[in-house]
Amino acid sequence: MDPYADIDLDSESVWFDGTWYARAELARRIKEMIEAGDFRVARPSQALERLEAALGQAQVLSVRMPADLAEAASSTAARLGRPVGHLVREAIAYYLAAAAAYGASQGRPAEEPTPPAVPQPAEGSFFKRTT
Repeated sequence: MDPYADIDLDSESVWFDGTWYARAELARRIKEMIEAGDFRVARPSQALERLEAALGQAQVLSVRMPADLAEAASSTAARLGRPVGHLVREAIAYYLAAAAAYGASQGRPAEEPTPPAVPQPAEGSFFKRTT
């Protein structure tokens, strides 16, 4: 399962209590809770902390691609209701997982250094696992 399934790196927001919150919005909600005397802020604070950690670890990657491929990615992302960046991350994760599985099936040793675990495509995503 994707550990960042509730994080949208493109909009820099976190899914919490049925709503996407940007950093400032969630911080404001926590502040309002405290000012109202509601000190049960552990869950929203954890959501904010997960968002901060994910954004702190994220790296920007710039890619050039042919116009027809870019248009296909844009239209597919729009149809799925997701940002293009999400689609690209999911496609890369799917490719890396497939390449690792293929290498393992060929008896190839893992290359050093071992890359971090690749998250599997999210449930209901465009890419489906076929094995």
